[in-house]
Amino acid sequence: MTLDSVSAAQRMTSRDLPDGLGPAVDDWAADLDRTTRSGKGMRSALFDAVYTHAGGRDEAVRAAACQALELLHEAFLVHDDVADGDDHRRGRPNLQGRTTTRGAEQGLSRETAAHVGMVGGLLGGDLLLVAAMGEFARLPVPAPVLHRAMAEVEGAVVASIAGEYADVHGAAHGEPTTQEHALAIGAAKTAAYSVTLPMVLGVVLAGGPEEMIPPLRETGRHLGTAYQVVDDVLGVFGDPAVTGKSNEGDLMRGAPTVLLAFASTTDLWPRVDAALGGTDAGRPGPDPAAARALLAECGARDHALGIAEDLVTAARAALDSPAVPHELRSALDPHLATALERTR
Repeated sequence: MTLDSVSAAQRMTSRDLPDGLGPAVDDWAADLDRTTRSGKGMRSALFDAVYTHAGGRDEAVRAAACQALELLHEAFLVHDDVADGDDHRRGRPNLQGRTTTRGAEQGLSRETAAHVGMVGGLLGGDLLLVAAMGEFARLPVPAPVLHRAMAEVEGAVVASIAGEYADVHGAAHGEPTTQEHALAIGAAKTAAYSVTLPMVLGVVLAGGPEEMIPPLRETGRHLGTAYQVVDDVLGVFGDPAVTGKSNEGDLMRGAPTVLLAFASTTDLWPRVDAALGGTDAGRPGPDPAAARALLAECGARDHALGIAEDLVTAARAALDSPAVPHELRSALDPHLATALERTR
């Protein structure tokens, strides 16, 4: 499930933005809407599978939860692009990129247009986050169920924000991370909201058995971290024409990934570090192509993909619990396979 043709972002902006702010705000709101309609719908699919197999039958609850989960995902994507300084996603300009380009076309200097674009992306992500939390808060379920659901949502949001900051902080300081730290970042910023939350909410909102939640929580942590590891590999070795985003951004900023964590333990690390730009004054600028080749040569790519396979194996083991119905395991299995088969 993706966002409706008239998205929640559009409904919110058309309803709540004050009048008289001028065409710039109207253009920004329209760009916000245009950049929130093309997700894969993985979170909705995970929620649907668990909600249905946990006994959920209310279509209004199902639709509202799916909408809220996808809006939350879009909010974090917009914020992630701002944090990483990316102006494209899904093969086209993102909200930050559109806002920057519009400013440049209106005569702003390059620096000023980039600043306005960054602010446009930041505030757009904020607006989507408010929309998502509003959708969650209005779920048509009894108050005790809603309170439990909101506690899960809040925990996932806090984890993702903290994980994003750890990612940016690690890249800014330029020191090699450990594999354990890189995996902890992936578990926090990606797995918590994108995989664990949809599955746990499926049980909570369906009124399913409490004993289903621990194995699904563990499955989500492993599976979501695997998705992040593969995403990091695609962020370096993927084809931009397929992934829809640059394969240089993570290298240019020295993102704390399993790739770099492994490379830092090999004899090729001084050359990788130099290709990334290093930290010493007077070094030449980053050379992403050379860094990419060295990461493949030192075995970092194969190592990271092996870690992703191990995480999916751990997710399967957690899912193989008596508390998880066989039919649900079968419904979730394609998502485990997809984590390792992704090309974008």
